[in-house]
Amino acid sequence: MSKKLGMVTIGQAPREDLLEDFLVNLPCDVEVVQVGALDDLDLGTITSQLLPREGEILYVTRLRDGLEVRVSKNKLIPLMQSKISYLDSIGVDIITILCSGEFPQFEAKTPIIYPDKVLKGIASSISYVGKVAVLIPNEKQVSYAYNKWDEYFRELEVIPISPYSSGTQDFIDVAKFINENKIGLVIMDCMGYKLFHRDVLKNIARDSRIITTRGVLAKVLTEIM
Repeated sequence: MSKKLGMVTIGQAPREDLLEDFLVNLPCDVEVVQVGALDDLDLGTITSQLLPREGEILYVTRLRDGLEVRVSKNKLIPLMQSKISYLDSIGVDIITILCSGEFPQFEAKTPIIYPDKVLKGIASSISYVGKVAVLIPNEKQVSYAYNKWDEYFRELEVIPISPYSSGTQDFIDVAKFINENKIGLVIMDCMGYKLFHRDVLKNIARDSRIITTRGVLAKVLTEIM
């Protein structure tokens, strides 16, 4: 009997751009059910009610039409809980959040995978005193990212680059910066970064070790499913 995997994006579903990097790793008998925290909202409602205020933590996501939007973490949480409760009610076997941001413990009987905790688990297991770069989607997340990662690494460089609106040349420029500054470890701290983006970095920053949110989550899902 096939197993059901529930995926919750902080934007709108379906997210085919996300799914393509997971399907190559998941067992063929896994049925994927995608839902999005913003599925029931139009752009006007999102921009009028969910935009982060000054001082609020913001997350970056994508709508069905590909439009990039910024939303308040605090305002997302009840919307996320609603979608998780739905997946819980239809009997999926595993739920995963498709965002590497920090979230509280959601209520569900179904096991939930938090990519943020997976990434931090990997980071806490790595003993490394060299330079580390963390890629994030928006420049307004820089301070938040430093606070999130500085307990694991000493020499930290946070680099904002959008996975949605940035082009290949932008990633090439980041790769050159990583290579020229001899940054040995790179964490791509956003679910929006594709494995293609990782490969662009690897082709130039050949001596750097690169960890992607999608890559590590795909491996965890393959193991657990």
